[in-house]
Amino acid sequence: MAGCLAMCRVALLLGTFVLTGCATYSDSFVAIERNLSARRYDAALQDIEKQADTKTDLVLYLLNKGMVLRMKRDFAGSNQALEAAKTEMERLYAASVSENTLSFLVNDATVSYAGDDYEQVLVHLYMAFNYLELGQPNDARVEALQVDVKLREIGENIPGNKFTEDALSRYLTGMIYEEMGEWSDAMIAYRKAYDAYRKYQVNYGVAMPDMLKHDLLRLAKRQGLMDEYAEYRQEFGIEPQREEGVPEQEGELVFVLNNGLAPVKREKVSGATAPPPSVMMDTASPHRQVAPPVIVNIALPYYESRHNKVLNARVSVSGKQVSTQMMENIDAIARASLDSRMPAITARSIARAVSKVVIQESVDRAGRNRDNDAAELLSFLLVRVAAVATERADTRSWLTLPADVQMARLSLPPGSYSITIELFGEGEQIVATQEYPGVIISNKRKTYLTQHWVSGSETTTRR
Repeated sequence: MAGCLAMCRVALLLGTFVLTGCATYSDSFVAIERNLSARRYDAALQDIEKQADTKTDLVLYLLNKGMVLRMKRDFAGSNQALEAAKTEMERLYAASVSENTLSFLVNDATVSYAGDDYEQVLVHLYMAFNYLELGQPNDARVEALQVDVKLREIGENIPGNKFTEDALSRYLTGMIYEEMGEWSDAMIAYRKAYDAYRKYQVNYGVAMPDMLKHDLLRLAKRQGLMDEYAEYRQEFGIEPQREEGVPEQEGELVFVLNNGLAPVKREKVSGATAPPPSVMMDTASPHRQVAPPVIVNIALPYYESRHNKVLNARVSVSGKQVSTQMMENIDAIARASLDSRMPAITARSIARAVSKVVIQESVDRAGRNRDNDAAELLSFLLVRVAAVATERADTRSWLTLPADVQMARLSLPPGSYSITIELFGEGEQIVATQEYPGVIISNKRKTYLTQHWVSGSETTTRR
């Protein structure tokens, strides 16, 4: 009787996951994405609020809330949510034993989400952007310093990971230091951005932006590093721009395009060959033979890119024009991050599937060795069904991140300006135009202006 009750409890627990675990996390984002593409940010926030009570997805709720508030240009509210997400990420950094046990028995999605490595860095980046648009460069500088700490932590704890540097964060750090007159620190940050973009070219296909090349030339010359200055001129093959800097009586517009949405994780189920579980061996036989390998079904995540119509943007103001340059390919970074973790994810999935085979065999033997009542028969059935149905891939990720980040910089005399942003698609076709009136440019100061663009979700590309 006690065995029957215990088995029923297991069956009911697994049955609960069968009934509630059919939809993956990425499936819940369809309505949110639709509202974002229509710029219905309040409606998107209402959908996001429905996820507020899901304990295991608290970090994602806060991250997505923070990004949509940012899209609404509520930078203070955005940072409040992102700060809460950052705090929760740090709390979850060391996963609890109980959650790890549950993930082994059921699936990876049962563990509280603590953020992927690149997401833990980008939360600092977007908080820095928020502070810059709020006119608080000192607070942005604090976030930039935390990026450095987080990147060192990733490099130490995740061997072989490609994401050990974030080029855009390094570059933005240099811009912050430079505006604050911390020239040596700015030069160090630009050098780190230089190193990071060389890796980006290899890992993500992102070339070093021309604006960084000119920044390196300008700062090297200003600091009297003439040998380094000569090396950059020879390597880049470019002539220095007019005095390599912003004129004394001018300020600068820094436009940032958050283009599209990051790729979405989907689930694929495939067969895998695994060593035989020990309980499947004939341990009673004096001529014990090793059982053959078993074939198990495992569910693994993969990334699917969202369709995006926009390739780049052009900034026009007072007769001057400048086009954006690619600074960060988050789509490629997300894919590389998942690829680096796939061996571990696959190994966990196979081990979990084999353990479920063990449970099934144990249940079957228990059923064959006794006269079963209806409750026990039901529990046997639920265990077998749940073993298959609870094997789900973890499809969680920060879905409101852009697919890529682009930037343009333009020096302007102090004053109030109307800024025109044109978004271009294939064949240089204008996809959309946005006006930003009353943008203030201050002497010797940078004014940050960001725009989020989300294309419709009706066409999604697989890769």
